[in-house]
Amino acid sequence: PLPIVPCCNVVANSNLKGRLGRLVIAFPPAPKSVMARVEVRTAGGSDAGNGATYGDTTLELLPGKYDVAINGVKVSGVTVRSRFDTRVRVGVLHTQGSSRTRFDVFTPGASEPVRSDYGEAVLGFPAGPIEVAVAGQHEKVVIEEGKVTDF
Repeated sequence: PLPIVPCCNVVANSNLKGRLGRLVIAFPPAPKSVMARVEVRTAGGSDAGNGATYGDTTLELLPGKYDVAINGVKVSGVTVRSRFDTRVRVGVLHTQGSSRTRFDVFTPGASEPVRSDYGEAVLGFPAGPIEVAVAGQHEKVVIEEGKVTDF
């Protein structure tokens, strides 16, 4: 039996051969294309091994632990196993405002935003809590796996 990992679903993939496993990030259908900068690095490492990808991402990787950042929100210790898919739990934040309305997104308790956008934006994030600020006022938002959260 596989351990339950809060960040991810880990499922066997009979199509994979050899030693590699796959890291899969698949955003739910949204009203516009999802803006998501994805960085993957060895757990605790500072170098993005595969550089950055954008949007839905599937990477074949050696077994091990990785840190995954989606739009600056980090998921630590993501485990990749040989011949398994590790699906990171993700959702979407859909900000809606005029082109002059600035939305700043923070990890809970952080003083610097991980992402800033104006007006309507469709942003991918790991499932879990974030904070959205408009004109200095912060509101907690929970990104739900497989869902679009309107703000």
